[in-house]
Amino acid sequence: MISYTQAIKIISRNVGYSNNFELVKTEDSAKRVLFNDYFSKANLPENDVSSMDGVVILKNEKSKKIQIVGESKAGDKRAKKFDVGECILIYTGAPIYGEDKIVIPKENFQIKAEYINITHFPSESFIRKKSSDLIKNKKYLYRQSIMNVRSIALAKSMKLKSLKVLKKPRIFVICTGDELIKKKNKSSIVESTNNIFIKHFVELFGGELIKTELSKDNCNEFLKKYKSQNKFDLLITSGGISKGKYDIVKSSLEKVGLKILFDRVAIKPGKPTTFGKFNKNKYFLGLPGNPVSCFTSLINFLPTFMNSFYGFKFIVLKEREFSSNKFINKNSNLTQFQRVIIKDNSFELIDSQDSSLINMLNVADGILIRKPFTNP
Repeated sequence: MISYTQAIKIISRNVGYSNNFELVKTEDSAKRVLFNDYFSKANLPENDVSSMDGVVILKNEKSKKIQIVGESKAGDKRAKKFDVGECILIYTGAPIYGEDKIVIPKENFQIKAEYINITHFPSESFIRKKSSDLIKNKKYLYRQSIMNVRSIALAKSMKLKSLKVLKKPRIFVICTGDELIKKKNKSSIVESTNNIFIKHFVELFGGELIKTELSKDNCNEFLKKYKSQNKFDLLITSGGISKGKYDIVKSSLEKVGLKILFDRVAIKPGKPTTFGKFNKNKYFLGLPGNPVSCFTSLINFLPTFMNSFYGFKFIVLKEREFSSNKFINKNSNLTQFQRVIIKDNSFELIDSQDSSLINMLNVADGILIRKPFTNP
Protein backbone atom coordinates (compact mmCIF):
# COMPACT_ATOMS: atom_id res chain seq x y z
CA MET A 1 0.00 0.00 0.00
CA ILE A 2 1.39 3.39 -0.98
CA SER A 3 0.77 6.84 0.48
CA TYR A 4 -1.59 9.38 -1.02
CA THR A 5 1.30 11.65 -2.06
CA GLN A 6 3.09 8.72 -3.72
CA ALA A 7 -0.06 7.87 -5.67
CA ILE A 8 -0.36 11.45 -6.92
CA LYS A 9 3.30 11.41 -8.03
CA ILE A 10 2.82 8.14 -9.92
CA ILE A 11 -0.09 9.57 -11.90
CA SER A 12 1.84 12.78 -12.63
CA ARG A 13 4.94 10.89 -13.81
CA ASN A 14 3.11 8.44 -16.05
CA VAL A 15 0.48 10.57 -17.80
CA GLY A 16 1.97 12.25 -20.84
CA TYR A 17 1.10 15.71 -22.10
CA SER A 18 -1.32 15.57 -25.03
CA ASN A 19 -0.37 17.58 -28.10
CA ASN A 20 -3.57 16.93 -30.05
CA PHE A 21 -5.63 19.95 -31.06
CA GLU A 22 -8.80 20.86 -32.88
CA LEU A 23 -10.25 24.01 -34.41
CA VAL A 24 -13.35 25.48 -32.75
CA LYS A 25 -15.39 28.61 -33.35
CA THR A 26 -14.29 31.40 -31.04
CA GLU A 27 -17.73 31.68 -29.46
CA ASP A 28 -17.64 27.93 -28.64
CA SER A 29 -14.25 27.99 -26.90
CA ALA A 30 -15.36 28.42 -23.26
CA LYS A 31 -13.18 26.42 -20.82
CA ARG A 32 -10.96 25.21 -23.66
CA VAL A 33 -7.15 25.34 -23.51
CA LEU A 34 -5.42 27.35 -26.24
CA PHE A 35 -2.94 25.40 -28.36
CA ASN A 36 -1.28 28.54 -29.80
CA ASP A 37 -0.46 32.12 -28.93
CA TYR A 38 -2.75 34.59 -30.68
CA PHE A 39 -2.10 38.07 -32.06
CA SER A 40 -4.68 40.73 -32.80
CA LYS A 41 -5.68 41.05 -36.46
CA ALA A 42 -6.90 44.60 -35.95
CA ASN A 43 -6.39 47.83 -34.05
CA LEU A 44 -9.06 48.64 -31.49
CA PRO A 45 -10.35 51.20 -31.95
CA GLU A 46 -9.44 51.33 -35.64
CA ASN A 47 -9.42 55.15 -35.52
CA ASP A 48 -9.65 57.90 -32.94
CA VAL A 49 -13.27 57.81 -31.71
CA SER A 50 -15.48 59.76 -29.35
CA SER A 51 -15.94 58.39 -25.83
CA MET A 52 -19.03 60.55 -25.29
CA ASP A 53 -22.23 61.76 -26.89
CA GLY A 54 -21.79 65.46 -27.62
CA VAL A 55 -20.19 67.66 -30.27
CA VAL A 56 -16.70 67.63 -31.71
CA ILE A 57 -14.97 70.98 -32.20
CA LEU A 58 -11.51 72.21 -33.09
CA LYS A 59 -9.14 72.15 -30.12
CA ASN A 60 -8.26 75.83 -30.57
CA GLU A 61 -11.89 76.96 -30.91
CA LYS A 62 -12.47 80.20 -28.95
CA SER A 63 -16.13 80.93 -29.62
CA LYS A 64 -18.84 79.54 -27.39
CA LYS A 65 -21.51 79.86 -30.10
CA ILE A 66 -20.76 77.38 -32.90
CA GLN A 67 -22.74 76.32 -35.96
CA ILE A 68 -23.78 72.63 -36.31
CA VAL A 69 -22.81 71.39 -39.80
CA GLY A 70 -23.49 67.65 -39.53
CA GLU A 71 -23.35 64.59 -37.34
CA SER A 72 -21.19 61.48 -36.92
CA LYS A 73 -22.16 58.15 -35.37
CA ALA A 74 -20.58 54.78 -34.55
CA GLY A 75 -20.24 52.71 -37.69
CA ASP A 76 -19.35 55.63 -39.97
CA LYS A 77 -16.28 54.73 -42.02
CA ARG A 78 -14.94 58.27 -42.29
CA ALA A 79 -14.90 61.26 -39.97
CA LYS A 80 -16.45 64.50 -41.25
CA LYS A 81 -14.31 67.61 -41.67
CA PHE A 82 -15.29 71.12 -40.56
CA ASP A 83 -13.77 74.57 -40.00
CA VAL A 84 -13.37 77.11 -37.19
CA GLY A 85 -16.76 78.20 -35.92
CA GLU A 86 -18.32 74.87 -36.91
CA CYS A 87 -19.02 71.63 -35.05
CA ILE A 88 -20.35 68.14 -35.64
CA LEU A 89 -22.89 66.38 -33.44
CA ILE A 90 -21.14 63.19 -32.42
CA TYR A 91 -22.09 59.94 -30.69
CA THR A 92 -20.07 57.44 -28.66
CA GLY A 93 -17.82 55.37 -30.91
CA ALA A 94 -18.00 57.73 -33.89
CA PRO A 95 -14.70 58.33 -35.76
CA ILE A 96 -12.76 61.59 -35.34
CA TYR A 97 -10.33 62.93 -37.96
CA GLY A 98 -7.00 64.54 -37.01
CA GLU A 99 -5.24 65.43 -33.77
CA ASP A 100 -6.75 68.92 -33.45
CA LYS A 101 -10.18 68.01 -32.04
CA ILE A 102 -11.91 67.73 -28.68
CA VAL A 103 -15.36 66.45 -27.74
CA ILE A 104 -17.73 68.58 -25.68
CA PRO A 105 -20.11 66.32 -23.67
CA LYS A 106 -23.79 67.06 -24.23
CA GLU A 107 -24.26 68.30 -20.65
CA ASN A 108 -21.75 71.10 -21.40
CA PHE A 109 -23.77 72.84 -24.11
CA GLN A 110 -27.25 73.80 -25.24
CA ILE A 111 -28.68 73.58 -28.75
CA LYS A 112 -30.60 76.51 -30.22
CA ALA A 113 -31.70 76.26 -33.85
CA GLU A 114 -28.57 75.23 -35.82
CA TYR A 115 -26.12 76.41 -33.17
CA ILE A 116 -24.71 75.23 -29.84
CA ASN A 117 -23.94 77.48 -26.89
CA ILE A 118 -21.08 76.02 -24.83
CA THR A 119 -21.48 76.55 -21.08
CA HIS A 120 -18.20 74.91 -20.10
CA PHE A 121 -15.05 73.77 -21.95
CA PRO A 122 -13.89 70.38 -20.51
CA SER A 123 -10.36 69.78 -19.27
CA GLU A 124 -10.02 66.53 -21.26
CA SER A 125 -10.62 65.64 -24.90
CA PHE A 126 -13.02 62.65 -24.45
CA ILE A 127 -11.36 60.92 -27.40
CA ARG A 128 -10.35 57.26 -27.41
CA LYS A 129 -7.11 57.09 -29.33
CA LYS A 130 -6.50 54.62 -32.14
CA SER A 131 -5.14 51.27 -30.79
CA SER A 132 -5.62 52.36 -27.19
CA ASP A 133 -7.20 48.95 -26.50
CA LEU A 134 -5.68 46.54 -29.03
CA ILE A 135 -2.65 46.94 -31.29
CA LYS A 136 -2.60 45.02 -34.55
CA ASN A 137 -0.08 42.11 -34.58
CA LYS A 138 0.44 42.29 -30.80
CA LYS A 139 0.04 39.11 -28.70
CA TYR A 140 -2.90 39.10 -26.27
CA LEU A 141 -3.89 35.42 -25.89
CA TYR A 142 -1.34 32.87 -24.74
CA ARG A 143 -0.79 29.18 -25.27
CA GLN A 144 -2.13 26.99 -22.42
CA SER A 145 -4.48 29.71 -21.19
CA ILE A 146 -8.06 28.68 -20.42
CA MET A 147 -10.74 30.53 -22.35
CA ASN A 148 -13.51 32.21 -20.39
CA VAL A 149 -16.28 34.65 -21.26
CA ARG A 150 -13.87 37.61 -21.02
CA SER A 151 -11.16 36.09 -23.19
CA ILE A 152 -13.78 35.00 -25.74
CA ALA A 153 -14.92 38.64 -25.99
CA LEU A 154 -11.27 39.65 -26.38
CA ALA A 155 -10.70 37.06 -29.14
CA LYS A 156 -13.77 38.31 -31.02
CA SER A 157 -12.46 41.89 -30.74
CA MET A 158 -9.13 40.65 -32.13
CA LYS A 159 -11.09 39.47 -35.21
CA LEU A 160 -10.39 35.80 -34.50
CA LYS A 161 -13.15 33.64 -35.98
CA SER A 162 -11.73 30.33 -34.77
CA LEU A 163 -9.12 29.05 -32.31
CA LYS A 164 -6.87 26.01 -32.04
CA VAL A 165 -7.52 24.32 -28.70
CA LEU A 166 -6.21 21.16 -27.07
CA LYS A 167 -8.52 18.21 -27.51
CA LYS A 168 -10.26 17.16 -24.33
CA PRO A 169 -9.29 13.76 -22.89
CA ARG A 170 -11.83 11.17 -24.11
CA ILE A 171 -13.15 9.27 -21.11
CA PHE A 172 -14.89 5.90 -21.21
CA VAL A 173 -16.80 4.77 -18.10
CA ILE A 174 -17.86 1.30 -16.96
CA CYS A 175 -19.75 0.89 -13.68
CA THR A 176 -19.82 -2.69 -12.43
CA GLY A 177 -22.07 -4.62 -10.06
CA ASP A 178 -24.78 -7.25 -10.36
CA GLU A 179 -26.90 -5.09 -8.06
CA LEU A 180 -26.93 -2.30 -10.70
CA ILE A 181 -28.30 -4.43 -13.52
CA LYS A 182 -32.04 -4.57 -14.09
CA LYS A 183 -33.52 -8.07 -13.90
CA LYS A 184 -36.20 -9.21 -16.29
CA ASN A 185 -39.35 -7.19 -15.58
CA LYS A 186 -37.75 -5.88 -12.37
CA SER A 187 -35.75 -2.82 -11.39
CA SER A 188 -32.16 -3.02 -10.18
CA ILE A 189 -31.53 -3.65 -6.48
CA VAL A 190 -29.40 -0.50 -6.18
CA GLU A 191 -29.68 2.64 -8.29
CA SER A 192 -26.44 3.50 -10.09
CA THR A 193 -25.17 6.82 -8.73
CA ASN A 194 -21.44 6.65 -9.41
CA ASN A 195 -22.00 7.26 -13.10
CA ILE A 196 -23.64 10.56 -12.07
CA PHE A 197 -20.60 11.56 -10.01
CA ILE A 198 -18.20 10.55 -12.78
CA LYS A 199 -20.10 12.42 -15.50
CA HIS A 200 -20.23 15.57 -13.36
CA PHE A 201 -16.53 15.62 -12.48
CA VAL A 202 -15.34 14.59 -15.95
CA GLU A 203 -17.17 17.56 -17.46
CA LEU A 204 -16.29 19.93 -14.60
CA PHE A 205 -12.59 19.02 -14.84
CA GLY A 206 -12.38 19.45 -18.63
CA GLY A 207 -12.90 15.94 -20.03
CA GLU A 208 -15.20 14.55 -22.71
CA LEU A 209 -17.41 11.66 -21.60
CA ILE A 210 -17.70 9.50 -24.71
CA LYS A 211 -19.57 6.47 -23.35
CA THR A 212 -20.96 4.97 -20.14
CA GLU A 213 -21.68 1.25 -19.66
CA LEU A 214 -23.04 -0.91 -16.84
CA SER A 215 -21.59 -4.40 -16.45
CA LYS A 216 -22.31 -7.43 -14.30
CA ASP A 217 -19.55 -8.82 -12.09
CA ASN A 218 -18.59 -11.20 -14.86
CA CYS A 219 -15.25 -11.15 -16.70
CA ASN A 220 -16.68 -12.03 -20.12
CA GLU A 221 -19.42 -9.41 -19.95
CA PHE A 222 -17.05 -6.79 -18.59
CA LEU A 223 -14.53 -7.36 -21.39
CA LYS A 224 -17.32 -7.26 -23.96
CA LYS A 225 -18.30 -3.83 -22.63
CA TYR A 226 -14.66 -2.76 -22.61
CA LYS A 227 -14.10 -3.83 -26.23
CA SER A 228 -17.17 -1.88 -27.37
CA GLN A 229 -15.14 1.36 -27.22
CA ASN A 230 -11.62 1.34 -28.58
CA LYS A 231 -10.79 5.04 -28.78
CA PHE A 232 -10.34 6.60 -25.36
CA ASP A 233 -7.64 8.33 -23.32
CA LEU A 234 -8.84 7.24 -19.89
CA LEU A 235 -11.01 4.34 -18.77
CA ILE A 236 -12.76 4.98 -15.46
CA THR A 237 -14.47 2.12 -13.68
CA SER A 238 -16.38 2.03 -10.41
CA GLY A 239 -16.69 -1.11 -8.30
CA GLY A 240 -15.00 -4.48 -8.69
CA ILE A 241 -11.45 -3.47 -7.67
CA SER A 242 -11.16 -4.92 -4.15
CA LYS A 243 -10.05 -8.50 -3.42
CA GLY A 244 -13.35 -10.32 -3.26
CA LYS A 245 -14.54 -13.21 -5.44
CA TYR A 246 -16.53 -10.91 -7.72
CA ASP A 247 -13.99 -8.10 -8.00
CA ILE A 248 -13.07 -8.90 -11.59
CA VAL A 249 -12.08 -5.52 -13.04
CA LYS A 250 -8.29 -5.60 -12.58
CA SER A 251 -7.82 -9.25 -13.56
CA SER A 252 -10.02 -8.76 -16.63
CA LEU A 253 -8.16 -5.68 -17.81
CA GLU A 254 -4.77 -7.32 -17.27
CA LYS A 255 -5.82 -9.82 -19.95
CA VAL A 256 -6.02 -6.96 -22.46
CA GLY A 257 -2.70 -5.38 -21.54
CA LEU A 258 -3.30 -3.25 -18.45
CA LYS A 259 -0.17 -2.60 -16.39
CA ILE A 260 -1.19 -1.69 -12.83
CA LEU A 261 0.94 1.08 -11.29
CA PHE A 262 -0.80 1.11 -7.90
CA ASP A 263 -3.89 -0.61 -6.55
CA ARG A 264 -3.99 0.21 -2.84
CA VAL A 265 -3.61 3.69 -1.37
CA ALA A 266 -3.35 4.60 2.31
CA ILE A 267 -6.48 6.76 2.26
CA LYS A 268 -9.94 6.57 3.79
CA PRO A 269 -12.31 6.32 2.03
CA GLY A 270 -11.02 5.00 -1.29
CA LYS A 271 -8.28 2.58 -0.27
CA PRO A 272 -8.77 0.22 -3.29
CA THR A 273 -8.36 3.06 -5.83
CA THR A 274 -6.29 1.75 -8.73
CA PHE A 275 -4.29 3.40 -11.49
CA GLY A 276 -2.56 1.91 -14.51
CA LYS A 277 -1.89 2.23 -18.21
CA PHE A 278 -2.58 0.14 -21.30
CA ASN A 279 0.03 1.82 -23.46
CA LYS A 280 1.76 5.17 -23.85
CA ASN A 281 -1.46 7.14 -24.34
CA LYS A 282 -4.20 5.03 -22.68
CA TYR A 283 -4.79 5.05 -18.95
CA PHE A 284 -6.98 3.46 -16.32
CA LEU A 285 -8.49 4.83 -13.09
CA GLY A 286 -10.37 2.28 -11.01
CA LEU A 287 -12.68 3.75 -8.39
CA PRO A 288 -14.33 1.98 -5.44
CA GLY A 289 -18.01 1.11 -5.72
CA ASN A 290 -19.17 2.78 -2.50
CA PRO A 291 -20.60 6.20 -3.45
CA VAL A 292 -18.59 8.34 -1.01
CA SER A 293 -15.37 6.51 -1.89
CA CYS A 294 -16.06 7.07 -5.58
CA PHE A 295 -16.86 10.75 -4.98
CA THR A 296 -13.74 11.54 -2.94
CA SER A 297 -11.40 9.52 -5.17
CA LEU A 298 -12.66 11.45 -8.20
CA ILE A 299 -11.83 14.72 -6.45
CA ASN A 300 -8.47 13.41 -5.26
CA PHE A 301 -7.11 11.75 -8.42
CA LEU A 302 -8.92 12.96 -11.54
CA PRO A 303 -7.52 16.55 -11.34
CA THR A 304 -3.98 15.12 -11.28
CA PHE A 305 -4.69 13.17 -14.47
CA MET A 306 -6.21 16.24 -16.12
CA ASN A 307 -3.30 18.50 -15.17
CA SER A 308 -0.77 16.03 -16.56
CA PHE A 309 -2.81 15.51 -19.72
CA TYR A 310 -3.08 19.25 -20.38
CA GLY A 311 0.50 19.89 -19.34
CA PHE A 312 -0.16 22.56 -16.71
CA LYS A 313 -2.30 23.28 -13.63
CA PHE A 314 -5.64 23.15 -15.41
CA ILE A 315 -7.51 22.25 -12.21
CA VAL A 316 -6.52 23.85 -8.90
CA LEU A 317 -8.62 22.80 -5.91
CA LYS A 318 -8.51 25.35 -3.12
CA GLU A 319 -8.20 24.54 0.56
CA ARG A 320 -9.34 26.72 3.47
CA GLU A 321 -8.71 26.52 7.20
CA PHE A 322 -11.57 26.19 9.68
CA SER A 323 -11.72 25.48 13.41
CA SER A 324 -13.32 22.32 14.73
CA ASN A 325 -16.24 22.70 17.12
CA LYS A 326 -15.35 19.42 18.82
CA PHE A 327 -12.25 17.51 19.88
CA ILE A 328 -10.81 15.23 17.16
CA ASN A 329 -8.56 12.32 18.05
CA LYS A 330 -5.09 11.75 16.65
CA ASN A 331 -5.21 10.44 13.09
CA SER A 332 -4.12 6.95 12.00
CA ASN A 333 -1.57 6.13 9.30
CA LEU A 334 -4.14 6.97 6.59
CA THR A 335 -4.83 10.23 4.80
CA GLN A 336 -8.49 10.73 5.70
CA PHE A 337 -11.15 12.65 3.80
CA GLN A 338 -13.96 13.21 6.26
CA ARG A 339 -17.31 14.82 5.55
CA VAL A 340 -18.04 17.94 7.60
CA ILE A 341 -20.73 20.55 8.08
CA ILE A 342 -19.40 24.12 7.92
CA LYS A 343 -20.87 27.10 9.74
CA ASP A 344 -19.15 30.47 9.50
CA ASN A 345 -15.45 29.78 10.22
CA SER A 346 -15.92 26.50 12.07
CA PHE A 347 -16.88 22.95 11.21
CA GLU A 348 -18.21 19.80 12.78
CA LEU A 349 -17.50 16.23 11.69
CA ILE A 350 -20.53 14.28 10.55
CA ASP A 351 -21.03 11.44 13.06
CA SER A 352 -21.15 8.60 10.54
CA GLN A 353 -18.31 8.47 8.02
CA ASP A 354 -19.52 5.21 6.41
CA SER A 355 -18.57 5.38 2.72
CA SER A 356 -21.91 4.00 1.56
CA LEU A 357 -24.09 6.74 3.06
CA ILE A 358 -25.25 8.91 0.16
CA ASN A 359 -27.48 11.04 2.43
CA MET A 360 -24.53 11.98 4.64
CA LEU A 361 -22.63 13.02 1.52
CA ASN A 362 -25.57 15.23 0.55
CA VAL A 363 -25.70 16.81 4.02
CA ALA A 364 -21.98 17.60 4.00
CA ASP A 365 -20.68 20.88 2.61
CA GLY A 366 -16.97 20.28 3.02
CA ILE A 367 -14.28 17.61 3.23
CA LEU A 368 -11.71 17.68 6.02
CA ILE A 369 -8.29 16.51 4.82
CA ARG A 370 -6.35 14.82 7.63
CA LYS A 371 -2.76 13.83 6.92
CA PRO A 372 -1.34 10.63 8.44
CA PHE A 373 -0.62 10.77 12.18
CA THR A 374 -2.04 14.30 12.51
CA ASN A 375 -2.10 15.40 16.16
CA PRO A 376 -5.38 15.47 18.10
